[in-house]
Amino acid sequence: MTKILKHTAMLVAVCCLAWLSVAWHWRTSGHAPSGDELLRYLLLLPLVVFVLLLLLRWAWRSAAVRAPVGAAAGATSAATGAAAAPATGNAANETPPPLQLLAAHLRCAAAEAPADLVKAAQANQPLPLLDPQLRNADGLPVMSLRIAQLPLDELKESLPTHADDAAPPEHLQRALAALHDPLAAALQAIAPWRNRFADPDADLDIAASGLPTEPAATANWPRLQVLLAWPAAWTDAERALADTWAREQCHAGPIEPSQLRIESTTLGGAELWLDIERRLQRRDPQAPAAPLLVAAAHSDLSDEAIAALEHQRRLFNAASHPKGLMPAESAAALLLAPHDWPAAAEGDEPPLQLHRAAALRRDKSIEAAGSVSSQTLIDVLGGALTLAKLPPTELTQLVCDADRHSQRGTELFGATLKLLPQLDPAEHLAMTGSVAGHGGATPLMVIAAAAAQARTERQPCLALSLGDTHWRFALLARAPAAS
Repeated sequence: MTKILKHTAMLVAVCCLAWLSVAWHWRTSGHAPSGDELLRYLLLLPLVVFVLLLLLRWAWRSAAVRAPVGAAAGATSAATGAAAAPATGNAANETPPPLQLLAAHLRCAAAEAPADLVKAAQANQPLPLLDPQLRNADGLPVMSLRIAQLPLDELKESLPTHADDAAPPEHLQRALAALHDPLAAALQAIAPWRNRFADPDADLDIAASGLPTEPAATANWPRLQVLLAWPAAWTDAERALADTWAREQCHAGPIEPSQLRIESTTLGGAELWLDIERRLQRRDPQAPAAPLLVAAAHSDLSDEAIAALEHQRRLFNAASHPKGLMPAESAAALLLAPHDWPAAAEGDEPPLQLHRAAALRRDKSIEAAGSVSSQTLIDVLGGALTLAKLPPTELTQLVCDADRHSQRGTELFGATLKLLPQLDPAEHLAMTGSVAGHGGATPLMVIAAAAAQARTERQPCLALSLGDTHWRFALLARAPAAS
């Protein structure tokens, strides 16, 4: 619809310009046009000019695409070098097969499901509001993206206190409360495969699984890996508290504690995702496939967190720092598996595929003063598309965590204009940063949202994370029908 309106507006403009020019010429020369001249100059001439303009526009866009495609192909080795662990397979340079996304759940101020996050980003609603509780150093309310309803009372009952019996910080409580439902849903999603996991301490009925029942064989059975990604800014005590809470949630799920292997990390963004890919890459073909549940949560909504952002000079202020960060909170839990993880039941729809990611680090912070370069982002986008074997001209959807008020938006539009000029910002881009903010969980939310969009549209969708100050990474989500 947008393209039709644009072309219609262009045609009207060409007609008006042609008619005014011809009418002025006839008036000043005193010429009385014949019927044939009226047809040629008032009908055929505008149409010819309009068609020529469309051809010139198409030629210019084609040239703009071809140039960066060559540069992206040349840069793929650098992008994948930063992105990938050593490849497996028959050839050393063979791209590892895609991962499977079995389930994805999230919660943020804009949505409680990946597909709803895409809709919110496309509508650019809800926008940040003045926070009802938090104030900056000047005593003024800050702009924030606050989750309206969180199960804080229930969380406090299950959350142990600090060693000195002090209440946990508000931002930690809110982050874990946001994670409660996504984590529980992701744990329930693995239930159909429960009989495939090792459980030497329980008498499980594994007859339907087809796996060997000898005790010696259980040593090679997989366990569900659970990776908890906590913000690096949290203290050791806060992370230990979050670990304890998350373990209790995992143990209350459908998988027995002995079937779990739970770890925590402070990695985030591209570094977290590359670690996930390494964990799911099976170097030994004889080793059993094992899925991974990765969960992340963060919240900037506490007096301590606001003070830290102000101290770092990163807090949004319309007067003094209009490109700063707006405090937000979110949580996400993704259930991932290697490419050869079996279906839960015969006839189930194949899960979404996540191709290998390309990642690079900017040479300077996106929040630093000065001009904004999009070259790193161009290389990452080109690398991700090359890894997925998708020509840039065929990409029609992109989900990212850019926003519209900071340099990230400038960086994004500079990259897409050069490499992906066919993308219409109004139709083909979903920018979650404006409605969900930035934080440790947002890269996972972007991947979940891109996967949901790929399934809805049955077209590949690129997930791009540029919320970090330096790291950029991208991967292609592909629906089963598009495989």
